[in-house]
Amino acid sequence: MKRRWLLGVATALMVLLLPACSSGSSAQKTSKGPVTITFWHRMTGNYNKALEGYIKTFNSSQKQYKVVATSQGSYDNLQKKYLASAKSKTLPTIGQVTDTIIPEYVHDGMLVNIDKQVKSQFSAAELKSIYPGIATNLKYQGNYYQIPFATGTRLMFYNKDILEKYHLTVPKTWEELTKIGQQLKGDGITGVAFNKSYDFEFETLAYDAGNRLITPQYKAKIDTPASIKAMTAITSMLQDKTAVTAGLDNYFNVPFVQGKIFAGFGSSATIQQIASTAPKSMHWGTAMMPSFAGKSSSVLGNNGISVFKGASADQIKGAVKFMKFLMSTKIQTQWAKASGYVPVVSTATKSSDYQAYLKANPNYQAAVDAYDDAFSSTPFIGYNTYRNNLLDAVDQTVSKKAEPKTVLTKLQKQAETILKDNR
Repeated sequence: MKRRWLLGVATALMVLLLPACSSGSSAQKTSKGPVTITFWHRMTGNYNKALEGYIKTFNSSQKQYKVVATSQGSYDNLQKKYLASAKSKTLPTIGQVTDTIIPEYVHDGMLVNIDKQVKSQFSAAELKSIYPGIATNLKYQGNYYQIPFATGTRLMFYNKDILEKYHLTVPKTWEELTKIGQQLKGDGITGVAFNKSYDFEFETLAYDAGNRLITPQYKAKIDTPASIKAMTAITSMLQDKTAVTAGLDNYFNVPFVQGKIFAGFGSSATIQQIASTAPKSMHWGTAMMPSFAGKSSSVLGNNGISVFKGASADQIKGAVKFMKFLMSTKIQTQWAKASGYVPVVSTATKSSDYQAYLKANPNYQAAVDAYDDAFSSTPFIGYNTYRNNLLDAVDQTVSKKAEPKTVLTKLQKQAETILKDNR
């Protein structure tokens, strides 16, 4: 089936993880030096600076392996580079990979099954420390193809100045948030801002209502009453102008830091962005996603590291050792503090170092609390095509005011076709 690659979607999923890539083939062991492990990712700026520091530490900690990283600057460039390099057989040894694309890459013969190496190098306790919402997607067909590195939980950001001025309380339910939007509307303040697309919020609300859009058994449950109710809760706010999408700004944090919005939704990685762009006079906070249908959850944006075909046995062994290093309590604690992502292992979030960090930076507490009922989208072959269709459906309700039932009925049929064609 012809695939349409999602360009720009990786940034909504997550707002969450910056990767990069570069040309070159998998490194090989020389007779005089360590085994070279090439690593493509998309981290830039301070994220890349922090990652390079960890790589330097790993390389200096032993003499068997040398990790050489290259940043590609964006998820789009990274995916394009992977696909082009797969054709020319010049893939890197390892690379940053979004969890939802793993089945596709396995199907295309791009990834190495690292199940044996993971089970031999990681203890049961170390694997158990990975948060369940993340661990779900590390395996495909029962085998490990990835080790986690960077994850963002989804949060609500709110303007404390507006909260205090209007004597409001932080909304804990979607109904409370809707009422606040109505209350502020009269004074020209928008209650909620979504990113350019509200697909993450839709998936979250549908999950709260007891409905997975695509189940782990690869069944589409998109046009169900629960899903229609979830999308309607969002479109109703957009139609009565108590909510807006970011439009050309792409992300909610742009109008949010301008003081035009009461609340918005984004990845925990957005905390650093808002902290660096909001006026010093602006007071804001974070909270868990408002509950819907009696439940509050958070959809995760997961990026891990996978090994690509062409890697030698020595490279695979060294790659998994490097992955274990990045997943360690110490590095995950440092990475969370440097990036704004949440540690992927509970040993890091519970560490005295990170607990002290939370006390000094309370806006990150909600990001950790969101793990309590967090989930990840179901990966499957054809996922990117499906996600493009999902974004189209969401856009139809915004640009053409299409009814949720209409777009979801169409999306259901599209998803069923994708799942059937890729069995």
